[in-house]
Amino acid sequence: MCGIFGGHTDALAPNAEPLLCHRGPDQQSHLTFKDRKGRDFTMGMTRLNIVDHRDMVIPFQAAGHTIVFNGEVYNWRAIRGELEAKGVKFTTETDTEMVLHAYAQWGPACLQKFNGMFGFAIWNDGKVFLARDRVGKKPVFYFSSGEKFGFASEAKVFRDIELNEIDVCERLEFYFDEHTPFKNVYSLKPGEYLEFDTGTGAIKKTRWWTFPTYVGDIEGMDAALKEFIPLFEDACKIRKIADVPVTLFLSGGIDSSLIQAVLKMPVTYTVQFPEFKDTINEEQYVAEFAKEGKFEARVLRPTREEFFDTFPLLARHLEYPAGSFSVFPLFCLAKRARADGFRVALSGEGADEMFNGYYRNELLLNEDAMVEKHLRGEYAHLASRYFGTTMDRFCRMASRNGLGDIPMLAALFSRIWDAKAPFAHNLSAVEATIFMQPLLQMADRMSMANGLEVRNPFLDYRIVELSARLAPAVRYAGGHGKAVLREALKRLLGRTDLGILKRETKHGLPSPVNNWMLKRNTFDRKDWNQLLLGECIRQMSSRETWTKGEPDRRKSPA
Repeated sequence: MCGIFGGHTDALAPNAEPLLCHRGPDQQSHLTFKDRKGRDFTMGMTRLNIVDHRDMVIPFQAAGHTIVFNGEVYNWRAIRGELEAKGVKFTTETDTEMVLHAYAQWGPACLQKFNGMFGFAIWNDGKVFLARDRVGKKPVFYFSSGEKFGFASEAKVFRDIELNEIDVCERLEFYFDEHTPFKNVYSLKPGEYLEFDTGTGAIKKTRWWTFPTYVGDIEGMDAALKEFIPLFEDACKIRKIADVPVTLFLSGGIDSSLIQAVLKMPVTYTVQFPEFKDTINEEQYVAEFAKEGKFEARVLRPTREEFFDTFPLLARHLEYPAGSFSVFPLFCLAKRARADGFRVALSGEGADEMFNGYYRNELLLNEDAMVEKHLRGEYAHLASRYFGTTMDRFCRMASRNGLGDIPMLAALFSRIWDAKAPFAHNLSAVEATIFMQPLLQMADRMSMANGLEVRNPFLDYRIVELSARLAPAVRYAGGHGKAVLREALKRLLGRTDLGILKRETKHGLPSPVNNWMLKRNTFDRKDWNQLLLGECIRQMSSRETWTKGEPDRRKSPA
């Protein structure tokens, strides 16, 4: 895992490598080329050695191309075999070199071969090729203003940063797709690549992957499990492959427990806030599972004092709010795992989005039968006006600002919503392509802030595509989502009486920051977002003073 950056010299901060050294603490280097107009153009990279943990020459060059790469391609050895059969010679044991040769051989079509998480840039004859993985696990930002162009894993690398309000993002309370809160700074969308010609200044963007359309050909649970279990086992096992120690972030829920049931990690990490002991107690479920599975479950109990000491660092790395209370606990998990010698951790992101696991999904899908009954009755016309379409109902629940935001949300979701597909599939499509983006942003920044790589088996593109094949009765059963995952866990464990299988409500990974900062026991994120945004802006404005290993420890509002 690494940090990448590049572009015209006057587009980048002069201390780009130190600004990204947390993403790649093992190696940092850059090269400078002349673009097609004779201007300096940098290609830089900071490296966290995971695959072939020996040092290598970075940025890597071969076949007339130069690459800076962030991420992991899990099937790289199989693709390397294809390339070797074509006569390509390799000098390292890394996926970075494979990606470069794959692009030289097949061009942008190489992306379809990759199973992994990545953001990378390739320089060739004055042209830049930027690419991002299918669901956006790894970040790629680019700066474009006049004749200046730059790219980076994090926005702090760009020289000129000004705040730029985006109405739809402020209403949703998070940023997604191309939107960022900074002027002239854009995010490459998940599943998108960009081509930049330094001679003409032309930028061309292409979407190379989109969320799969509904198929629904798997209608029974046995058929679903027959396909899901071996596929998920492989998704887990290829993500455990590394030349460094690997662990797991384990909650008391189905998702991460399913990963543990497959991989049987000897050590796992869990967060339990003392303030939530009587309301959101993950520790009790993890302890029972650990006793049954005979593994060591390390439990972190972060305190208010630790939060205030860490708050500036959270903002520095996050760069802009993600609309979530999980920022601090994720940081704590990554920090402790890295301190204990781990460089890779697996996590359960994506399961809720692909398999209707969120409580808001349950509310909507559980009322669906009642709504359909009214729509078939003698007052169907009145009922249809009252309930609206399935998208209308989701918009009402998703709105953070009352009914006034419904038209905006409807316009946003309509490009994803398939009127011919079941409600459950459309919920997954919107959750995965919009609402998951800030969660992946947060997971990436908090892990990489500590030099830790996080891998997500549920976001293997094969699992994503399998989810689109599940009929509603399979993906959502008994009043709860994640029916396939629950049944898979029962089969893998060979029992049904563990607490993780019997609990009906899963709370995610919240933290009591509203209580600590505002003396409120609610999970309303608006005020938290505002406080965090203020600190993010302050940290971004002082980035010129950051040096390696010296975070800004100035006092923050208590």
